Amino acid sequence: MTLLLDLRITRGLLLLSSLFALTNFRPVEAQPDDAVAHYRAGYTQLQGKDFRNAAIELESAVGLDSTYGDAHYALGMARASLGEYDKSALSLEAALRHGVSKTDLADRIPGLLGDLFYKAALRSRQQRRFGEAIQHAEASLRYKPGNAQAFYTIGLCHISLRQPDKAAVAFVAASAADPNYAWPYKSLGDIHRQRGELRQAAAMYRKAIAVDGKLVQAYSGLAQVQIASEDLEGAVTTLRTAVSLDATYGEGFVLIGTALIQLRRHGEAIAPLLKAVEIDAKDAQTRYRLAEAYLGIGNYQATVEAGNAAVTRQKDFYAAQVILADAHAELGQLAEARSWYGRAIADSRFKDYCAHKLEELDAAQTRAQGQQ
Repeated sequence: MTLLLDLRITRGLLLLSSLFALTNFRPVEAQPDDAVAHYRAGYTQLQGKDFRNAAIELESAVGLDSTYGDAHYALGMARASLGEYDKSALSLEAALRHGVSKTDLADRIPGLLGDLFYKAALRSRQQRRFGEAIQHAEASLRYKPGNAQAFYTIGLCHISLRQPDKAAVAFVAASAADPNYAWPYKSLGDIHRQRGELRQAAAMYRKAIAVDGKLVQAYSGLAQVQIASEDLEGAVTTLRTAVSLDATYGEGFVLIGTALIQLRRHGEAIAPLLKAVEIDAKDAQTRYRLAEAYLGIGNYQATVEAGNAAVTRQKDFYAAQVILADAHAELGQLAEARSWYGRAIADSRFKDYCAHKLEELDAAQTRAQGQQ
């Protein structure tokens, strides 16, 4: 579920809750007359769903009497309906401190606060205010201690702040709060994989998959662990499951092709790589891998076409330049081969290889001239 949809659903729930709660709600007459008048006006506008003007009237009421718990409650409901989740939470906390006239409303406030602070956390995270999001999520947990999603949100914010150790603590707490929540296991897998702890990473990804067999991201993480562990056959199997679940998972098709190339099964690699090109025609890496697969089966003209597509999409793509040079050399197009080797030699990874191939081209040219 997207954040926007989540927010809309919550707004609807809060609105229903507020209108239900206010059906038989009456102001406490002990408040100052002016405060009660603003409250009554705000209450009427709240019932009429004029939330902005309701908030203005109710702000006036609590401005005149900061202890007016019923007005704070109604103001919190108006602000929630406007999507002002952090402000709404502050109003409801004030209502909780000062008290409201009906017991059922008081009982409802802590649950609403847990939801509101969580929604405020989601919005702050969306706006990349990660420290603020953590504070809101922690506030949510004070009112809803078992909210696994709040723990998970804290973990994601720590990841964004490059604090993986703190993130891991939050993800463990999320999985403890709800063992059937797959995402914390997947995220713990990511942390272990980035630390090079491949065995632990695989265990977490497998836990995520056991909980949610359709979580493509967990399959992706497991496949990358398998590739790093040189279990290429296992990676291909895992990735084929992932792309069967999500036919638009372009990276999965690229990884399948890459693993098959490493297994020297170049012909099998072509179909998944072509599918990846279909999904994202602009990706240079996919074109490079496709060129590599074509070179492996000896289709040098197709290698040139895919290699050219790669280098036009990524500046100084030296690995693709080497593939192009090799293909042109096999086609007997020595000038083109020499040109590409001359460019790729600038990369230290390919310097010795390109220098050797240029020497071979020079020797071949000398032999050809001697035979004339």
